Amino acid sequence: MMDERTDPTLIIAQPGGLAPPRQRIVEVWAHLAAKAGWQVEPVADFELTTKQDCGAVDVEGLRYVVKYGPRLREPLYEGNSERPVFAPAAWVEPLVAASDRALWPDLVK
Repeated sequence: MMDERTDPTLIIAQPGGLAPPRQRIVEVWAHLAAKAGWQVEPVADFELTTKQDCGAVDVEGLRYVVKYGPRLREPLYEGNSERPVFAPAAWVEPLVAASDRALWPDLVK
């Protein structure tokens, strides 16, 4: 059966501000995922491993790490000219459980 909801990995959030706190980034992404119909719970015991990591969420039994960094293409206007730049945004990437890593030995550490 095909799920009509937007896949969590396709939900992109722009929390706003120059340097929003990590908790706010997770909250904004979780809010958008909930609006898309997903049940989202923050994961309290997640250890940040990269500068882009903001936290983790459980989305109906699967865990994802919430990332923040340059992600979206936007125009930058300089005087009378315009050029594309990357704008910051939040997204999620799957946290594959150790028990499932054997399914993708060449793709997952």
